[in-house]
Order: sequence, then structure tokens, then C-alpha cells
Amino acid sequence: MERRKVTTPKQFFLKERNEGYNNWTLSFWRELFQNSVDAGARNIDIRIETTKPRGSFDQWAPDMPEVVRVVFADDGRGMSKEVLENVYFTVGATTKGDGNSIGGFGRARLMTCFANVRYSILTTDQFVIGDGAEWVSYGLDDAVTELGHSIGRLQAEWAEGARRAEEGLRADLDLVTAAREAGGLKGCRVEVDLDPKSGDYSSNHPSEQRMLDQLKTYLSESQLSPKVTINGQSPEEFFKISDGSRLQARRGPVRDTLAAEVDGVMTDFATVHTSEGAKAAHKGKLIVRVDGASMYVKNVKIDKQVIVEVDQKMSRQVLTANRDGFKDQFDTALQGLLSKLVVDPNSALKDKKHERVTVIGEKGSIKAKRPSFEDISRAKMSEAEVIYTRQTERPARVVPANKSQLADFGLPLESIESFIRDFRYGESFVNEKMWDYDFPHSQAFSSFREAFYDVKWGEEVSVFFEKLPEDARGWVLDILKGRYQQELARVAEAHVKRDVIADMNDIVIHVENTNPVVRAAMRRNDPRNWDIASGKGRQPRALLVAWTEACSVAVETLMKVRPSVKDFVWTTGWCYDTPKYTDQGDRTREHVTEALHLSEGDKHSFLVNPVTEDGRLAYSPSDADDRQSLQALAMHEVAHVVASWHDETYANILTDIMKSYDFKEANRRMRDAVKAVYAAYDKGRARVQGMDSEPGPRPADRLLAAAAPAAYRHDVLDEAITRYDDGTRVVDCDAVGRLELEQSPTFSRDEDYQVRYA
Repeated sequence: MERRKVTTPKQFFLKERNEGYNNWTLSFWRELFQNSVDAGARNIDIRIETTKPRGSFDQWAPDMPEVVRVVFADDGRGMSKEVLENVYFTVGATTKGDGNSIGGFGRARLMTCFANVRYSILTTDQFVIGDGAEWVSYGLDDAVTELGHSIGRLQAEWAEGARRAEEGLRADLDLVTAAREAGGLKGCRVEVDLDPKSGDYSSNHPSEQRMLDQLKTYLSESQLSPKVTINGQSPEEFFKISDGSRLQARRGPVRDTLAAEVDGVMTDFATVHTSEGAKAAHKGKLIVRVDGASMYVKNVKIDKQVIVEVDQKMSRQVLTANRDGFKDQFDTALQGLLSKLVVDPNSALKDKKHERVTVIGEKGSIKAKRPSFEDISRAKMSEAEVIYTRQTERPARVVPANKSQLADFGLPLESIESFIRDFRYGESFVNEKMWDYDFPHSQAFSSFREAFYDVKWGEEVSVFFEKLPEDARGWVLDILKGRYQQELARVAEAHVKRDVIADMNDIVIHVENTNPVVRAAMRRNDPRNWDIASGKGRQPRALLVAWTEACSVAVETLMKVRPSVKDFVWTTGWCYDTPKYTDQGDRTREHVTEALHLSEGDKHSFLVNPVTEDGRLAYSPSDADDRQSLQALAMHEVAHVVASWHDETYANILTDIMKSYDFKEANRRMRDAVKAVYAAYDKGRARVQGMDSEPGPRPADRLLAAAAPAAYRHDVLDEAITRYDDGTRVVDCDAVGRLELEQSPTFSRDEDYQVRYA
């Protein structure tokens, strides 16, 4: 039986291009860039012009006034004859199934080449000419011969269409001849003629200006590794960007992660980043990217630039075939993020880079986070590290030559992976030093960065050991090792400092943003540093118990107004934040987190920010106005037990709590709790409050003089007195007795002390 194959008319590809993509003129650039990035290109050169058409193959030029010619050339790996024949010209086939590339659906060439007027491809040792589904492919030697024959046949014709076809083939011959003389072309050169009148609607016709506008948009949404030139100029020069900025969208800090169920396991598949400074050119937009390459964009009602970076290894699972949407459960996770952005943008994009520990009460232990590899690779170099960098001699040690030797060196593999990832995106401590004239390893790391362009995703660690010279490799490993040991010491110290609060509930400490002054206040307010015997922590402990009582009344009120709420456990603690500009509805203002609700399973933590920006305690529990502020914050955070986001449900719950909250009972409990703390700290002590400012000794002074005449006469009683800013004094009565005995002429430390002190 005679077999026949389905033929595919060019009209099919046009329909696929026009209807299969939301914006095919933008997707055109995306697909070309993705192919180059996946091929490991370091350089991409784009040429675009409006010109007269030329013919396909050796045919005369078509009867149309003009075409938009795009030449897209890179220096990546290129394509072999086998890849061209078995993949590129086989619809649906792909080489990108290993998870180490951005693309992978085998559809791009339908839109970039097959649907357009004509195309040619010069890559490695192959030359292709095509029009729709028809194509011919030659090795370079055969291509030179065949092009010469075609030119000879066209020379016999005098029509204008034949002349333009001949000129086109002569240009092809020059390119192929140069490639043959060079031993082949490194990379791939794609030339496509676009019909500026084609397209599904007039505003999407691929005119030269339309294609340039879309190219500018694509570059501005992406953060690509290769160097790009357009008609011989950098993108910034070509598009006349004169403010010194780069035509790219740099990702901001990680604010959230997106997760979906994959094979029954919740799996993180993307990170969410935001930027809101002057250089964030896409405020109000959410850009979905893979490895810095823009996939598609959505509008969001928020005055920030939001970037969702999809894990490259999962991109084929996550993205639809046209890469302009998410599949199934992944789209559900994205829609959840979009809903949060609409309802509560400030909470939805709260910075996820924070510290958190829980001090367990009643002889419990500390829960500390794992060592932060991101902090290790990103923190700026300390003065000691800078001095170490300048040293010409290094301590004797064996520099690891591969990742299997890292353990003996004292570094986990994760620290190297984190460093490489941050270095690649320009966020590591090395990047800021690379251009310093006195940085001895500048050239080594510049070459190391270029080496990334030739490797597949996941092979960077091997390149780190293979391409980075031993001296530079040893230096950066020494820095990372020192930082890792410091991080381990910090975690270990947190585990050692425990069991100091035996009569309190668990205390959660959550850090979002700080400054040096707030950091110092954090140490004073840390329950692990409180000590009743020495008097440390008196005021912050009083504030914490007052806050806990305010929350206790709020929780009781919640259970009263929402009796169907299930039982839950809760605790209190501190959250630390410093002012930052956020959208406040009518305008952008400075905002600081005053209180925070955290939940983990059925455990809820209600945290208050105890200090101001300058490190002072923000509240005095003895002040009625401050107690009222604490009560308002407590109601706000407790309402989040039922409703996470600031939506209408949350507003209704908070209103009901406020209407039923017993302010009188809350004030009584807060005052009693604070008095109990003061009593514990003042055991064996007396607080003295001056009633006037008259000159001369006050009654309390005369009483002290009578009780301890020897100590008073030798002027040493100040050692037993603590003075406070509010004018009060606390007298340690036990210390007064000891000082009096020590100043007495009949004092005997071995005998009299025990008898008389008793």
C-alpha cells in the first residue's frame, strides 16, 4: 500500500501564530532569546531593518512592497545536522527534556520561522533555507556549490524579482563561504522576513517599529546573562536610555514562595520578588520568568514591581505549551498570590528574609533556624575579610579540588551552591569587589562568570572547581568557611542559652528589619539575657507580661464572639521592624510593623514591636494610653486567628471583638501582672520616690544614715542604690547591710558577719 503523509499548508502556521499566542510579536523575541540562552550563548547580535523582499530558495522575490528582516545571531552551541533534521523540522520534538533549559515544548519555530515570508539558518556546519513547511539543508561545501548554481540560473533572468533573489543568494553565499573558511559557525544565525501587513489585527502587525517596541519591552522585563547588541549598539544606546540604568528588570529580595502538590508532595516551584524604587520600571505588573527570561506579564493592583521566578528544572511542568500561563495546580497557587495582592498587598509581600527563634518556657529548649546560607554568601565583606584579601600569604591548608573534599574542609555543599547562585545574579560579596583595582582575584572571577555561559543548569559547582584558579578558589572558600563557622556559633549559642525563664510561657522573637541601635535593644530585650538577681530585663519583662494579658483578654473575647472556633494554643513575644515606605491608600508613607500574628499549625504567636527606631521601649505598661495601644494591637492580631488577610471577613471579626472587649478587666490584669514582675525584681529592695525637690537631706536619706551610719559616713551607699530616669531610687537592703558590716571597725568576715548579718 502506498503511504502518504499529512501536508501542512503555510496558512496553518499563520493561524497558529496569530491565534495560539496572546501577543505573538512579543513571543517572537522570547522564543529566540530562550533558544540562545539554552544554548549557552555569551553574545547575541540582532539586526533589524525594513527592506525589499527576496525570494525563497532560488525563486523570484514575492510581489509585496517590503518586509521586515530580522537577523538573530548568537555564539552558543548551535545545531547539528541530526538536530536540524530530527528535531527542528519535526513538529513537537525537542532537545530540552532534561530540565536544564527554559524551553522544551517544540513549538517555537512554528511562530518564529514557519509562519513567516521566508527564513534561513546558518549553524555549525549546516545551512538551511525554508518557506513554511518546505526546507532544504546542506553542509557548507554543498551549500557553496548549490548557491553558485542557483545564482547562475537567476543571472539569465532580467525581471526585478529575479534580481532581488540573486542579490539575496549572493549575500547567503558570502556568509556560507566565510563560515566554511572559519571551519564552521560557532552558534546559530537565524534570518527571518516578516510581512509587516500580516497578523490577526492591525495593531499587532509586525512593522519594524512594532518589533522594536516589543524587543524593548521583552528586554526590560528580563534579566538575561548574554551580552546583547542591536544594530551594532547596546540596548541602552539603541533605545537612547541616558539615565545610566540598564534595560532590564532586576529581581528584588525574596518575599514569598509558591508551592503546589507534585506527586503527592507539596513542592516549591517559584520564588516571588518585589521592587519599588525609582528603577522598578514595571510597577503594577507581575512578570513571570524562568532564569531571568520573561515568559508573560499580568497586571496587578499594587504600586510595586512583582517578579515570579519559576524553578528552571520545573518549568516544563509548570508552564503551558505557549509559556503564557501556568498549568492546573500551579495556576491555583499563582491565583492565590494574585488574590492576596488585591486584598492585602503589604502583608502578601512582606519580606520573607527574617530571623525567628522561640524561647521555650518552663525548662524547654530553643528552636533556632538553620544556618542562613543566603546571609553567608550575600553579606558585605567585613574589615577583617578585606585585610585577609590583601594578604599575600595564606595559611597552610589543602584547598578542595572538588565537591567531595568540601566536608573535610569544613563546608557544606549548600554554601557553595548558594554562593554560585548569588554570584551569578550579581548579589554575592565577591560581585561588589570585582571592579576594585586592588582586588587580586578580579580577572579570575571575571573568567569564572563567563564560564557559566557554556554549562548546563546544575553543573555550576563542577565549573567552580574546574575553572576557578586555586588561589582565588582557596580565598573564597576561606571566607565562606569563616562565615559558616560564625553562623554555626550563633545557632549553638542560641541552643545553650535556655532555661532562664522558668515561670513564663514560650516567647517568640521574630526579626524583619533592624538597624544597629535596634540590634542593641534586641539584646537587652532578649529573655535569655534577663536575670532577676542582677536586675536585668525588668522593664521589657513588665512590658511582655502586660502585652500577654492584653492578648489573653482578646483571645477570650474571640472565643466568646466566635464560639465555633476550634481550640488552639498561643503564645506571645517580640517582633522587630524599622520604618519603610509602603502604600497607605491615598499615598506612600513610612510604615513600621507594630505587631504581628504568626501561625504554625494550630499554634498562634502574637508579637508586639517593643522598641522605637532609636531603640527605646515603645510602651510603658504603667501608662494608661500605652495600655490602650497594646489592647488595640492585641485585638488586631488575635482576629487573624480566624482570618489571615485584611478582607471583609477580618473586618467583621475585629469589629465584633472590639465591641465585646472588656477594657476594664484588661487594664486590671495588665496592672497586676506588671506589679508581680516589679515585686519579683524588687525582692529585698525598697523603691524610694521623692515627694518634693527641697534642698538638704530627704527623709529617706536620714533613714539610711541611721540604719547604716558607718557606710553612710564612708560614702559607699551608692553601691546599693539604683537610680532611674523617672526620679525614683531602688535601695538593695541586703547590700546596705553588707556595706555597713564591711565599714564597721569590729567587722570580722569569718565570725561576726554571719551572726550580725543574720
